[in-house]
This record gives sequence, C-alpha cells and structure tokens, in this order.
Amino acid sequence: MPGGSQQVAITIAEQRDGSTVALLEVAAAALQNTPLRVVNTPDSVAFYADKVGYRFVAQSVGEGKRLRGQWQQPGFRTTLVLERLPVGGALPSSVLKGKTLAYQTEDVRVSTPGSSNPELGLGGTLSMPLGAGPFPGVVLLADGGQAERAVGTYPLLDELADYLTRQGLAVLRLDGRGTGRSAVIPAASSRNELVADAQSALTFLRSRTGIDPLRVGLLGHGEGANVALQVASQAPTLAFLVSLGAAGVNGQELLARQTGLVNQPGEPDTAQLAWGRKELQVMTLARREAKKQLAAGVPAQQVQVRVAQEQMRLNTEAQKRSDALYKRQYAMLEIIRQTSDNAQAQAIVANMLKQLYPSLPSATAQKRAAQLTSPRYRSLLAYNPQADLGKVSCPTLLLHGAADSQVLPAANLPLLEKGLKANKRVSSQKLDGLNHDFLTPDSAQALAAGTEQRPTASADALEAIREWVVQQLKP
Repeated sequence: MPGGSQQVAITIAEQRDGSTVALLEVAAAALQNTPLRVVNTPDSVAFYADKVGYRFVAQSVGEGKRLRGQWQQPGFRTTLVLERLPVGGALPSSVLKGKTLAYQTEDVRVSTPGSSNPELGLGGTLSMPLGAGPFPGVVLLADGGQAERAVGTYPLLDELADYLTRQGLAVLRLDGRGTGRSAVIPAASSRNELVADAQSALTFLRSRTGIDPLRVGLLGHGEGANVALQVASQAPTLAFLVSLGAAGVNGQELLARQTGLVNQPGEPDTAQLAWGRKELQVMTLARREAKKQLAAGVPAQQVQVRVAQEQMRLNTEAQKRSDALYKRQYAMLEIIRQTSDNAQAQAIVANMLKQLYPSLPSATAQKRAAQLTSPRYRSLLAYNPQADLGKVSCPTLLLHGAADSQVLPAANLPLLEKGLKANKRVSSQKLDGLNHDFLTPDSAQALAAGTEQRPTASADALEAIREWVVQQLKP
C-alpha cells in the first residue's frame, strides 16, 4: 500500500453452537482480536470490522486454499489474497510476533460469598481461543489482590492473559474487590476473602461451555501466588498451579523487607529511585574512566578489577541500606502485631513514619498508619504460608526472578520447596536477572524512568510457563 505495507490475518472458526466467528489482526494498525461480522452468499463471503471501518469481500479460489477479493479501509482500497492455514496452524510470526492463536474476549461477572446478586459480583474478563473446544483454562490471581493497573506499575497479568490465550488456554481474570468493575464489592479485609474469590472464579470457569473442567488451573503472582497455594491446599482436583514470586516466609518478615511498604499502589519509592540513579551515575563514571585507562595502556585485567570493586562497593552499601530499613520496618510491624488497640497502634506508627521519612506530611503519615493497622494488613502480618504448603498435591511450578528485591528468592524459595517436599510434582526455577515482575533490567529501568518504551515480560519467563503448563495438560 502507499507508504509501506501491512500484514493482515483473518481467523475463522466454528463455535460449539455451530455459529461462525472471525477475528481480524492487522500488525501495522495495531489491531488485534478485532471482531468481524461474517456474511455468506452463494458465491462469496464478506468480513466487516464495523468499529474500525475495515472490510474484505472475497471469493474462494484454488480449491479453497485462498480467499481473493477487495480489501477496504478508511482512505484505501486494494486487491487482497489471503492464504489458508490449517486449523490450529500458527499464524506467520511476522504478523503476530511469535504469538499463535487468535481469541475473543468477554466481560463477565462472578458471584462471590459477599454478593448474592450476580449483578453485584466481581467483574472481569474471560479470554477464549476461537473454536469449539473444550479448552483447558486458568484463573489469574494478581499481586496484592488487585487486578486494576496502578499508574507506574507493569501489567504482568495482562501480558500473561494474552500470551496464554494464544497458546490455547481459556483465561479468566477478575478485577480486585473495590476496583474497576468490582468497585461495588468492598475491598478485602482478609486473605480469606481473596481465597473465596479465587474459589468462585474456579467454579465459574469450570462451568462455562467450551471449558474442560478437569483441566483448569491457577496462576498467581506475588500475594496472588500465595492465595493460589492456599486454594490448592483445599482443592486436590486442581489441574495445575503456577506460582510467580510467592512468599515462603511469614507475613511480618515479608512486609519488613518491602522497600515500598508505606507507598500507595503504583506510587514510586523516591528513596529507592534516588539510590538507583546514584548507582547508575557511579557505574557510568566508572566505565567511562575504564575506557580512558584502557586507551592509556593500562592492562585490561587491572581495569576490570577496578570496575568490579566499584560495583562491589555499591552492592555492599545497598545491602547496608536494605538491612537498616528492614530492622526499622520490622520493629514497626512488631508494634502493630502486639498492639491490639488500633488508635494506640496508629499513633505510634504515625510517629515512627515521621522519624523514618522526615519529609512525609503529618496527614499522610496518619493515613498510612491507618492502612498499616487495618484488618487487611493485620491479616497479612499474621499469615504463614507453611501452614498450607504441606496440603498442596497438584502439579506446581515455583518460578522466581533471581533479581527480585520484593520477595527475595534466597529467603523464600527454599522454604517453599521445603513446605512442598511431600508433593512429588513440584518444579522450581530461578530466572537470572529478572525482578518481581519478571522484567529484564533494561525493561525495569525503562519502567522506573517513565519512558515511552513499553516493557514486556522476559521471553524466558513466558516460555518457562508455557512449556511447563503444556506438560501438565498432556493426556
């Protein structure tokens, strides 16, 4: 077409009820899974993307191996010939960047113990591969019990939902209580409510037409992974469980290690960002100086040792900062745990926050103190995952980013493996260089810097999940 080219794919499938559906993919226009209206006549077939003004009216040629006709979009018309691929065949990687099956999405509402009226249940999205099925399925559970994206955070579960549906799984993801389409449901005050929501989501997905109820599993991230483990301890029929960055330590130990404990969801940790900028500046200067030394004839090994020493010094300083923050936060959480009177606990915590963060406004300190002493946080403090791990019997994948600073693999993964030792179907992996959101350092830095570059989950992480899940779903 004038000014370049664009690649087009139309996926056509017959559903269980006998109806025909089609979806449009246009790489250059960033249109994915766009619904098409299909109109058959005795000698042609027409596809209309009414919302975006695209259409394709074609006839079958070459014994049904091609569709040839007129492609039309706003401001442009041309002859287009589409090659046919077999059912389940992979679409060209140049079109979908390595992704496979197209799918359709549907807004759903899931009843929970706190909502007798289905219209007041949890809202969410169900993504279904095209075709009759029955398909295996998975429920995604977000970190922190939330599925609404906060500003400045990476939508890991959004990417996983897209990726897994394209691999042939039906994917259900709910908005967390009190957020998005679940705003009518009060925010969770305990993890038991999150467990109940996950159980409701499983029941909903298993009952859907086109789903194989015996091949439905859970995938959780962070706190969502621990919720998934708790659900699995009560549901021996779960087909599989993928745990991304779960905690093995108790709640108090975990929260005390959180560098952003007092921040709102999506709110940047300014102290941590300042340290990151300092570290980047120091190492940039060190590498610049190394180039000068190499140009001046200093032996390469000697130069490399100096750069490594500078990095080691920064690492040591960062560890000291982390340990000092951990001690202060652990002491603050211990006061909350031991002080049952909330008003008294809030007053002490607000004072401690002002000492920790002198620039924090008093009103903000009071607000954060109220959050840290809420039933929700008290529930987190009291939780010990070891109580559930011994009862998990389904196939389980433990996946951690080796550079996860929120849920430290060295402290948590061994405890998870120990608690699950009676389960002979457990696999565990640490992926080098990845953080809690399974982003590479480059993607994590781009996210922290607020650049326009869209971060994407590590291909190694996505492939590790896909390969393991496929193994569990084999007959």
